[in-house]
Amino acid sequence: MKKVMVIHGYYASPNEHWFPWFVEKVYAVYGIEVEVLRMPTPESPYVEAWLEKLHDKIGIPNNEMFIVAHSLGCVALLRYLDSLQESFTLGGMILVSPFDKPLEVFPNLDPFVDVALDYAKLSRNALQKHVIFSDNDMYVPPSISKTLGVKLDSALLEIPRGGHFLGIEGFETFPELYEIFRQMITKYS
Repeated sequence: MKKVMVIHGYYASPNEHWFPWFVEKVYAVYGIEVEVLRMPTPESPYVEAWLEKLHDKIGIPNNEMFIVAHSLGCVALLRYLDSLQESFTLGGMILVSPFDKPLEVFPNLDPFVDVALDYAKLSRNALQKHVIFSDNDMYVPPSISKTLGVKLDSALLEIPRGGHFLGIEGFETFPELYEIFRQMITKYS
């Protein structure tokens, strides 16, 4: 049975941005319930607490699991998957505005990126990988997202003037993300 999760980012919650729209759309079309994880203390995130939450909710992923992550949620997901000792195969992941380097505007998030990830392992164990980024993201430099996508051997989608894909930037819906998800979920059904 397919399982879909969304991991929000810094200062976010499950009810913001495009998350509710995505949940409704996937359920309406596929009858799949999407769980948007409520990450602990998103306004002052701690790596250990976020990794523990992902451990509790994701466990050992399988090829029926699809994960969409945004911003800080992306690096938390990558760190979690990289920490797994067991072999796993994730059906697919879509990373929106991901980063794996310190961000000038948010030095308090440096502990999340203060680790060397095994990109080959992450790439090998995720069947489908997509990175969505924007040319005018004011928080995550587009070059960081793009380089991360290349290291993961991901498909890349650059959305002009998408900003950081926040609700206040007009991203209450996110058709481009849904289209990638649609192709991803139907590829193996």
